[in-house]
Amino acid sequence: MRKTKIIATIGPASRSPEVLEQLVLAGMDCARLNFSHGTLDEHAEVIGTVRALSKKHNRHVAILQDLGGIKLRLGTLSEPVQLNHGDEVIIGPEAISDVPELIPFPEPTVIKNLRAGNLVYISDGTICLEVFQTDGVRVNARVRNGGIISSYKGLNLPGVNIDHAVITDDDKRAIDFGVEQDVDWVGISFVRTLEDMLYAKAYLSNVGSKSLVMAKLERGEGIDNLESILNEVDCVMVARGDLGVEIAMERVPLVQKEIVRKAGIKGKSSCIATQMLRSMVVSPTPTRAEVSDISNAVLDGCDSILLSDEIAVGEYPVEAVRVADITIREAEKMYPYYNDLPSTDRTQAIASSASKLLEALNSKPIVITSTGRAAMQLSRFRPEKDIIVFGHDELVLRQLALTWGVNPVSVVPEEPNIGKLVAMLIKESLATGLISENDLVTMVHGFMTGVAGTTNTVQVLDVQEYLSREGRE
Repeated sequence: MRKTKIIATIGPASRSPEVLEQLVLAGMDCARLNFSHGTLDEHAEVIGTVRALSKKHNRHVAILQDLGGIKLRLGTLSEPVQLNHGDEVIIGPEAISDVPELIPFPEPTVIKNLRAGNLVYISDGTICLEVFQTDGVRVNARVRNGGIISSYKGLNLPGVNIDHAVITDDDKRAIDFGVEQDVDWVGISFVRTLEDMLYAKAYLSNVGSKSLVMAKLERGEGIDNLESILNEVDCVMVARGDLGVEIAMERVPLVQKEIVRKAGIKGKSSCIATQMLRSMVVSPTPTRAEVSDISNAVLDGCDSILLSDEIAVGEYPVEAVRVADITIREAEKMYPYYNDLPSTDRTQAIASSASKLLEALNSKPIVITSTGRAAMQLSRFRPEKDIIVFGHDELVLRQLALTWGVNPVSVVPEEPNIGKLVAMLIKESLATGLISENDLVTMVHGFMTGVAGTTNTVQVLDVQEYLSREGRE
């Protein structure tokens, strides 16, 4: 089984049932729905189709609801405007402009925080303006890098304080929809601080969301506050598009490696995103640099990679997933398995012990989990064998589809008798071909099945001996 997971962004090029089925068969582990685009009805249709296909093909495919967040955008321009090096322009709080020299930016609370010397990047950083004067209402700026701007293009303001709450009103409406649809993961955009994550998690909890939370690191402040943010998330995404504008682009590869490393130490998942196979939007084959990018992300130790435009609007969405799949598999042939990491709580310590047994005995791991945490923590130690996981909740198994090396198998009933529980898991694993009678298995479970936080047992079984003993009894 491929260990590193693939997230595919669903859009106009990929939301038909026929293409979605091909994506599932090609290896998509998670469908990302970008709530900056599309309607709720379109997203609901995709969720329903993915869930039906998951059942049809017996594959747990997660749904990631990616919130739009506090993305800063221009207002409405009557027509595109060409900006040339050295031009002087005014950035004003108007929503609409028909004057070429006036750039509409309907965010007065952000404009007031701009100062002389600040840089304003537009359209993913391709256009750069430098502020030279401001009265707190309107900003005078000079064009450093020119280009054509049009309505609603995104802005990045490195080093400028953005006072907005991390969850917008649009996000709140989207979250309500996500709760109705029982989405598996929620991506929080433009996370800056620990307080952002605490606010987002409190809101999700208050509206009854059971989703796991992914923090998208797209601003410089998020990198500065990485350690505290990691304490309150289930996964971090290295969102290299906006991040590459917010910080020097030459720093991004090093920051990527550091985020993945620190997430692993904390026992949190990590995802690498943006332009992984960008050329496949229009080409049936990727560049060699893109293939190397995926391989390096895998060898860095990330849990998943994210494909965006390649799948959402590209001409070759299924081919892009296939390329990602074969590239990851090849990279994992030289993967540095079995991390030796410190443990900070009981579940991590038990997972550490299990990982050492797996390596020493060349055994196969089987985990029964109520919340998914035991499986996630075993994944943290990167065992070479696939982690076979059973759970008591379909939601948990879908969430685990994003965890490195985890094979979420099926829902099993809660069984207080540990002997009967073990027999159930062995029988199911044999029936699905995940283990054979000649295998050793290392089982991780708790003394109270169905109760979160009770993982306390590591059990090694010779399957043949176990079956023989069971037969005699």
